[in-house]
Amino acid sequence: MNLEQRIKNANKKFQDNDKDNHAHFLNLLENIHNNAWDVIEGKKSHLAGSEFAHALSIISENRSVRGELEKDKVALETQVLGDGSLLGFNKWELLDPGWDEALLGWLVHIECQAPFNSNPVNMKIPNHVKINIAGDWGTGYWRNTPLSPAENVANAMLAKDADISIHLGDVYYAGTSEQETNNLIDIWPDGKLASFTLNSNHEMYDGAFSYFEALKQKFTQQNQCSYFSLENDDWLVVGLDSAYYSDKWKLFMEGEIGEQQQSWLKGLPAKKGIILLSHHNAYDLNGEEQQKLYKEVMEQLKDQNNQLRYEQVFWYWGHLHNVASYKPMSFCDKPVLTRCVGHAAVPYGNATDLEKATKVSWYETERANDPDIPVRVLNGFVEVTLSDNTLKEVLIDENGTIKWQQ
Repeated sequence: MNLEQRIKNANKKFQDNDKDNHAHFLNLLENIHNNAWDVIEGKKSHLAGSEFAHALSIISENRSVRGELEKDKVALETQVLGDGSLLGFNKWELLDPGWDEALLGWLVHIECQAPFNSNPVNMKIPNHVKINIAGDWGTGYWRNTPLSPAENVANAMLAKDADISIHLGDVYYAGTSEQETNNLIDIWPDGKLASFTLNSNHEMYDGAFSYFEALKQKFTQQNQCSYFSLENDDWLVVGLDSAYYSDKWKLFMEGEIGEQQQSWLKGLPAKKGIILLSHHNAYDLNGEEQQKLYKEVMEQLKDQNNQLRYEQVFWYWGHLHNVASYKPMSFCDKPVLTRCVGHAAVPYGNATDLEKATKVSWYETERANDPDIPVRVLNGFVEVTLSDNTLKEVLIDENGTIKWQQ
């Protein structure tokens, strides 16, 4: 049975079991479908929820008045949108038919999710430690000549010989067991001391079952828990699960951490600084619009006197397939330094929206010289070195070149 027929069968079951929520779902898909047409016609510069762009055409043939979206790669020449995403039908582009697997996963697991483990590990780490962080890396090695961006990034990470390596989540297309094995477990560039991986919207499309299985098989130091803390004398490194409690009716696209993690986060000890890690973003790509996740997390970092318990806050997230270093922000009169590092594997282009973004210090604009994807700019990762009470961060591209640091 092909993918489209499986989607139709799963949708029919959903419709029969829950007509009201199914109608809500159709409205959501219709909005995404129409937005996709608006982007194609040049009326919009962004396409949120693009993984579900073909959904309406598959499951509701008579609903759209604007026509079915084509799935032929030659029907639309690849365009770089303002946020750097690639509009086209090729692999990993916004209208790649392969994203339909995310739709199938969502339909199959709409009422079926893996149990949530609320027993996070607290791992002691050295006062001097090097950490590699990569977001949205789970494309796998999908081509050999030239090497896929994920393989280039993995090689660059291994060359840096980090003590700890951390994946910020997203294994594509839908975090299935096969994809977790092939695109993460078998090829992730391990740290010398430990490796960790976060939950994500794409892994929630599989109900997070295969994600939690990956913790059992590969990321054993997480104690089968999707959130964790690493601690030395001066720093806390906190990995959050921003996906499990994300709203499924918003397709797990907006981050939330839920009450259990909020309570745990509030109880963590005060240190010189804290490094937050999440899959979902705390700000929009331009660094202007605060997301719900930002306030939900930052409120837990206050003490009884409503003061921040940390002298410095760093926050790294993925979800948006781009890289941006933002100018310092302030919370309770303390500096908050935020970074989008969701650029470890998915091809993306020069985000012209960021040219005039006043909150952005740096973003990637250098072409990757990719013969298959000429508009692609360089993918990469971030290296964070903690040395007693100091933190050094370096953004590194897939060739191992330092692109930005402080």
